[in-house]
Amino acid sequence: MSGSGGIGAAGENLGRSARLVGGPSRELVEAGHRQEIGQAARLAGALSQADLAHAVAMAECGAIEPPVAAALLGGLLELDAIAPDAFPWDPQRGDAFNSREHELRRRVGPAASGWLTAGRPRREAFRVALRLVARDGVLALHDGLLALASALADRAEEHAGDLAADYTYLQPAQPTTVGHLLLGYAQPVARDAARMRAIHRWLDASVAGVGGSAGSRWPVDRGRLAELLGCAAVARHTKDAMWAADGYAELASAVAIALAGQSQLAQDLEILCSREFGAVELADEHSRQSDLMPQKKNPYALAVIRAEAAEAAGTVAAVLTALHTGSARTDHYQVLNGAVPRLLDGAAAATRLTAGVVRGMRIDVVRMAQAARDGFTVAADVADVVAAEAGLDYRTAHTIVGRAVRALAQEGRPPGDVTAALLRAEGGVVVGAPVAISDAAVAAALDPAACLEARPQAGAATPSEIAGMIGDLRASAAFGAAWSAQASERARAANAALLARGGELAVGG
Repeated sequence: MSGSGGIGAAGENLGRSARLVGGPSRELVEAGHRQEIGQAARLAGALSQADLAHAVAMAECGAIEPPVAAALLGGLLELDAIAPDAFPWDPQRGDAFNSREHELRRRVGPAASGWLTAGRPRREAFRVALRLVARDGVLALHDGLLALASALADRAEEHAGDLAADYTYLQPAQPTTVGHLLLGYAQPVARDAARMRAIHRWLDASVAGVGGSAGSRWPVDRGRLAELLGCAAVARHTKDAMWAADGYAELASAVAIALAGQSQLAQDLEILCSREFGAVELADEHSRQSDLMPQKKNPYALAVIRAEAAEAAGTVAAVLTALHTGSARTDHYQVLNGAVPRLLDGAAAATRLTAGVVRGMRIDVVRMAQAARDGFTVAADVADVVAAEAGLDYRTAHTIVGRAVRALAQEGRPPGDVTAALLRAEGGVVVGAPVAISDAAVAAALDPAACLEARPQAGAATPSEIAGMIGDLRASAAFGAAWSAQASERARAANAALLARGGELAVGG
């Protein structure tokens, strides 16, 4: 079905074609092509997969004669063997696809290389490549999130019974445990991992073989292309497959959400690492010393995590802004081809760092428990007792306890010095009549550990609830790990099969 004609001398500057005269301007090269070529090394392996799959599918459907297919695939396999950093990328030729096509033409000649764009524009190669790179990146981030959730669960189990103060607005709020606090950070991480699995399903739908945006005359089987690329499904509507970017906006948002949670954890840890709190100390390997002040041990890793989170938020804004254009434009892919791989690489690295910080940090359980006791974190429990003992509504009991705390503060005494006698006195003022509050009930409510045991709700800081939540996290992590291993193996096996099939066809098989 194929001919053997070349593209002629005018085609030497690949990517320009006979429609244009001369090469690109210096300004276009500097402002556009150099940026695109800067993305080449990261996309190179996936671009190679996209080209090989296209060539194999074209050969198998009979669109390319066997000798031409053999030459084309032989050249593509040679390109695949070149390390991305060693490839002769040339911004004068345009984007990475043009550099690859030029090198392919140099090796196998125009009669074979000229079939690389049969039935597809070069943007299809980039669409396929970006999905493959993003698919791998999402898996790497997903696995990092599982590691972080597991680290938090392990440390929570280690400190399940260690008393601590829960803080709101950096003020001691209620008594809890170190384990319960750590599990509070783990829950959103598990949801972040679930979001990555959902996004992976979108990325795992093949966009290859759409023929630009409305199909092609060549009898290429899109299902076969999906199989060659290790995709679980086909993105059916051809134009949607070529131009849809909403999945990448969702991806960027999900990554930013995940890193925002880690940023909050990092901020909280930095406060707890301060001399004033002294409740947490990062491992030396996650810290930096000051070049001027020898006494300082700076929790540098936490700044790295927060900075990555800030960049992720900026990427979301860039992606959404780039979508404010008409359909079937390349504006958003000018951003996505570079931004998505960078975002995923940075997020995965930051998440691994967060997991390392959690595993390596030292927690001062004595200081944590002292904060719970000194901060009068049982105030709400005392108000509960006043309401139950005196037969008052909670708002009135809250007012009585608040007045007692204020009276102690005016005397320069800590809130924990509250007594049943003081509460009875303030209660008489508020209610206008004597109130019955027993010494024993107030004394029991002043013990933070006893207060924890008195809370029966699901998800509270009792030992049985903490153990149950840790079990749930570990079950979720095990499910995620099995899912990831299966997805990774499918992609690996498909790439190995693609290279093998390309090798067979390259020798006339």
